[in-house]
Amino acid sequence: MIQPFLIANNLFGYVDGTILCLAPLVTTPSKEGDPVTTTSNPIPSIWIPNDAHVHMILMSTILEASFQHVQGTTSHDLWLTLEHAYAPNTSSMEFLLKTQLLKIQMKGDETSVAYFTRAQEYATALANIGQPMSDKDIVMLVVVGF
Repeated sequence: MIQPFLIANNLFGYVDGTILCLAPLVTTPSKEGDPVTTTSNPIPSIWIPNDAHVHMILMSTILEASFQHVQGTTSHDLWLTLEHAYAPNTSSMEFLLKTQLLKIQMKGDETSVAYFTRAQEYATALANIGQPMSDKDIVMLVVVGF
C-alpha cells in the first residue's frame, strides 16, 4: 500500500534507486586554457532530507516487532531489506514465521491482548507472503501457547 502513495507523491525514485544522491561537489572540465572548476552541487542538500522523509514514512509503516528484520541508512537500503524480508513466496520466510507462530508463548507480564496481537502479526505476515493460515488453526496454536 505504501508504493502507490510514494508514486503519487513523486517519492518512489528514492526507494527504487532511480533518484540518486549526487556528489556534493561538481567538477566542470576545463576548456582550452581555462582551469578546472569545482562548485557546490545543490542536489544533495535536497536529496538528503527527502530521502530521510521517505525513510521515516517507511519506518512508520513497520511494526515495532519487525524493526530487527529491516535495516538501511537510506530509504533505498531499507526498501531492499523489506523486499528481502517480506518477498512473496519465500520458503525461508514461511518457515521462519510458522516456526515463530508454533513456538509462541505468552510472556509472564504480557496481557492477553498483546499476546493475541503478536500471534496475529505472524499470521498476517504469512498471509502477506501468500501462505495464509485459517482462523481455526491460528486460534488452536495461540490457545496452546496461552
